[in-house]
Amino acid sequence: MCSRQGYTLPGSTFTNMLLVEKVLGNLSDTTTDSLGLDYLDLDWFDTGKSILRKRTRAGQEVGIRKDTTPLEDGDILYMDAERAIVVNILPCECIVFKPTTFKGMGTVCFEIGNKHIPIFINEAAEVLVEFEYPLYRLLERAGYEPRREVRKLLKTHALRVRRHESNYSRKITLK
Repeated sequence: MCSRQGYTLPGSTFTNMLLVEKVLGNLSDTTTDSLGLDYLDLDWFDTGKSILRKRTRAGQEVGIRKDTTPLEDGDILYMDAERAIVVNILPCECIVFKPTTFKGMGTVCFEIGNKHIPIFINEAAEVLVEFEYPLYRLLERAGYEPRREVRKLLKTHALRVRRHESNYSRKITLK
């Protein structure tokens, strides 16, 4: 759901701010071949915000007011007959490493989680975290062979701490 607010900023290419209240789809499952794509570049840590105000690459001001579901790379925020506004998560400097054992994966995720640093794990079982020099040195000393790379940190691969209210009913089974 989108709406236009009735004010402009000086020097703005577009006359109104676009207010987005929900995601319309994702490029991975929506046909946009005939549309011009205008990207809204976001840092990975902005994707979970429920209120956000940014400009697209073409200069369209976008206000986002949504639930707490994180935005994903390729999410379509606005679409009309001519264009679509799409989320682009910007790459950032990361620590990338791949634990060789299941126990190693559990240990390192526990240690990083204790520092309240978001952990991302991709399809190749690589662990990615935003670059932080003390953590990089700790991983080196522990023998994990970390690499410093520029990558996209995608929420689809995130392990995040979730608050468990009293009505939380999901059971955890260890085998």
